[in-house]
Amino acid sequence: MKAERPAVDVSITSETSCLAARVREQVPALRQGEEGGRRWTYLDSAATTLTPQPVIDALSDFYATETGSAGRGGHWRARRSTERYEAARARVAAFLGTETDSSVVFTRGATHALNLIAGGLRGALKPGDEVVVSAMEHHANLLPWRALAAESGATLRVLPINGRGELDGEAAESMIGARTAVVALTHVSNVLGTVNPVAELVTLARRHGALSVIDGSQSVAHRAIDVQALGCDFFVCSAHKMYGPTGVGVLCGRPEALERLKPVELGGGMMTSVSEEEVVFAELPNRLEAGTPPVAQAVGMAAAIDWMEGFGMAALQRHEEALCAYALQRFNEVEGLEVVGCPRERSAVIAFGLRGVDAYDLGELLDAQNVAVRVGSHCAHPLVRELGLCATARASFGAYTDRDDVDALIAALVEAGRFSG
Repeated sequence: MKAERPAVDVSITSETSCLAARVREQVPALRQGEEGGRRWTYLDSAATTLTPQPVIDALSDFYATETGSAGRGGHWRARRSTERYEAARARVAAFLGTETDSSVVFTRGATHALNLIAGGLRGALKPGDEVVVSAMEHHANLLPWRALAAESGATLRVLPINGRGELDGEAAESMIGARTAVVALTHVSNVLGTVNPVAELVTLARRHGALSVIDGSQSVAHRAIDVQALGCDFFVCSAHKMYGPTGVGVLCGRPEALERLKPVELGGGMMTSVSEEEVVFAELPNRLEAGTPPVAQAVGMAAAIDWMEGFGMAALQRHEEALCAYALQRFNEVEGLEVVGCPRERSAVIAFGLRGVDAYDLGELLDAQNVAVRVGSHCAHPLVRELGLCATARASFGAYTDRDDVDALIAALVEAGRFSG
């Protein structure tokens, strides 16, 4: 699948230059990554975004002045920690457009959230039911459903992709039907950058009475999200892909959908009463949050949301779309370079290969020139195999990426091709 040469909107590109310059001033890792005066080009934001100073400050300030255990203790630090934790929940809820603050469950990340959903539905599925995923799912949104289907006797069905790297709409219409119990889809492919029409597919799922699960890991930092407009039952994401700290994410659900989940993890803080005979679980969201809450991480996630919205989600989306268009145009200048996938709507991810050069070797050749990309199967083995590949290189953009980064990648690719012959 070859990428088409896009037209670049010069006015938008001018806007992105100003935005990226403002962003880069606030990301210390970019300065620390420069060695010997050479520019460090970071193009692995789909794996983990770099952390801006305001988020670092929020984490540091919490640990220095407010550390306490939320929901536990009668002293002022415990009370303040509880206030900060619940304020972070409210901030995430507003950012995602949930019905209520209690629709937000803090998790260790998107993978943890997806496992909580699949595990929480144990006993709800039976032989003859079907779970529908897509061919482009990250392992985190594939393996839990595969395990649940095997355990319950349900059938796992996989929506195919077309030649452009998009979901096959006609196949979706035929595969999602009366037997479908769950439809679990990625909003944006972490390999191809494809933006999936999840709102339409959620509507299709609801028409047949199926639960819908959307993995928003690759969309939440790149476009405005309104879960009520999407209409999904569950939406998950991770803070470390949206300029926040590692170790925290969100399971966001409609209240009635969350009520259907059985607690998978048991421990402190998620019940109101325990005796030898019975356990009375707490109300949502507490009953799905066993153990000491990730207060500092939640505070950092809220700070990351404040930081992103300070620039405006629409501006961030225009910025990255312009960079993708510019990068795809410049890729055509590199002899032997092949872009994987050509979706009509693409987010800030481009997978590619250089003819005759192993993907892992290519990653090392680029790294030697201070250009950081991801190489491998990107935790999406079925998709990469379906594409007839063993591995790809992947460039992914963030708010701090600019045209100089793209130019550095192109120069490094040309040099890698020259070096490898």
